[in-house]
Amino acid sequence: MKRQRKIDRVKRHGIQYTPPELASFLAGRMLDAIRPSTVISVLDPACGDGGLLEAFCNAMPVKARKNLVLTGYETDPAALKVAKARLSTLGVHDVILHEQDFLTAEGVERTTTGRLLFDSESQQGGKYDAIIANPPYVRTQTLGAKKAQQLAERFGITGRVDLYHAFAIAMSSLLKADGVLGLLTSNRFLTVKSGQSLRRLLCQSFKIHGVYDLGDTKLFSAAVLPAIVIAKKGKPDSQDSSPFDRVYECRGNGCSEPDSKLHSSVLSALSDRSIVGVVRTPSMLYKIERGTLRPDATGGSWSLATDASDTWLESVLSKQACTFGDIANVKVGIKTTADDVFIRSDWDSMSSGIRPEECLIRPLITHFEAARWHAIPSDKVKRVLYPHETRDGKRKTIDISKYPHAASYLERHRTRLEGREYVISAGRKWYEIWVPHSPDDWSKSKIVWPDIAEENRFFMDKSGAIVNGDCYWITLKESLASDWLLLMLAVANSSFVLRFYDTVFHNKLYSGRRRFMTQYVSKFPLPDLDSACARQIVRLAKTLAEGRGNSRQLEKESNSLVWQAFGLVEEV
Repeated sequence: MKRQRKIDRVKRHGIQYTPPELASFLAGRMLDAIRPSTVISVLDPACGDGGLLEAFCNAMPVKARKNLVLTGYETDPAALKVAKARLSTLGVHDVILHEQDFLTAEGVERTTTGRLLFDSESQQGGKYDAIIANPPYVRTQTLGAKKAQQLAERFGITGRVDLYHAFAIAMSSLLKADGVLGLLTSNRFLTVKSGQSLRRLLCQSFKIHGVYDLGDTKLFSAAVLPAIVIAKKGKPDSQDSSPFDRVYECRGNGCSEPDSKLHSSVLSALSDRSIVGVVRTPSMLYKIERGTLRPDATGGSWSLATDASDTWLESVLSKQACTFGDIANVKVGIKTTADDVFIRSDWDSMSSGIRPEECLIRPLITHFEAARWHAIPSDKVKRVLYPHETRDGKRKTIDISKYPHAASYLERHRTRLEGREYVISAGRKWYEIWVPHSPDDWSKSKIVWPDIAEENRFFMDKSGAIVNGDCYWITLKESLASDWLLLMLAVANSSFVLRFYDTVFHNKLYSGRRRFMTQYVSKFPLPDLDSACARQIVRLAKTLAEGRGNSRQLEKESNSLVWQAFGLVEEV
């Protein structure tokens, strides 16, 4: 029972204590950027058991440790007790620990509106020479709408709110000019839309000394893919070229024979910047890539740039006529937020008195049906109770009084459905689906694919089925030629688009799986539809989508033509 309470607390508060080797790696990278000082004040705003502060101290030369002042904030008294015991033996100048939520500390303030973080007022208010942090990572759904709104208003956060956003802004307000930030967080912030505010903060208010995407190295016991940012507070130099290193488990054809040397760990290999490529460790092979940070000027994804990748992208852009997002609507599927009520496989087995009216039970596409080019039958067929319709050209929620069986069924689940406070507070009816989309769009020809997959599995659907939230879907914008949809299908299923994804986004999960979300797919490039290559690609895609011909041979031809359409030779 005690262990379960601890697990629940970890999940609720986003707690993931930093493993010692990773803490040492982070501290070591920070010391490369720290300026000499008589006394160095160091803060960990969520210090837990003190592991990061201890690692920072241990990374310092022995003679310099007596000048350290270590400060930590922590809300867990048991963890704070451990931190006090371990830090009190280090021989530092002082240890100051607060049993307090860091976001309530004196001096923590909103810093994103009205002035930049590196102006004179901000510089004078800074208290710390260095901040080493693995802030809690808690999303809006866990924070709750009220808490998320309060944080957004206080710290000027727009879009989806994660707790680490607020921590990052708050930490910045307490860092001295030229103070060094060592931030350990999920690597999602590098590419996802919700990480835009943090990317913008770092680009506008810091000189970035290094970015490390630690990928699927399994350095945490939980399913966290970490990244590290080392940055110095101050006005950035546009001429700076910030190092960006990336390491992932080596899989498939990319694993050439590694150097014969056996490295004690992936972090020990990463610490030596002369080491690039495939490395061997006692546990597995890893691939280390090194380049420079390529920040998107519009606030988009951060990626790793090399001379080779820059040349490759230049060729792509020279042949790009538009992107998927320019000509199509790219959307996630429906979100009911109560799937066990709305989505079932046993509607037909219900007695007629409690089974909702058949006209409201709609076919549903899930990731189980997802395959390349066209859907495949699945033994996990589910259908959705879809309480929405089109009236006067607009999406409306059905009048439940006209559907007595559906009303009876939903009333049995009313307590559960009314518990979705975000639905009610938004002025929606208690029996609505949270993200239903326009009912008329389901009948359009559309491309569907799973959110998470090891390979691209995009297929054409003309069945009129609704798409579930574990998939995304595309419909063309009004008045565009239907051939654009076939061209998108072929490009999306090509090895070219995987190379583009890994070059520009590289949001990989464990086992090489990728996230094919709206913000990525909408930026996939398309060649000119009227080009000779594109016309051939469209013909092949039509045949493949209809399940005709030798699919393997046709796929091979289509794939090669996609590469040619962008002025490139197909990579094997």
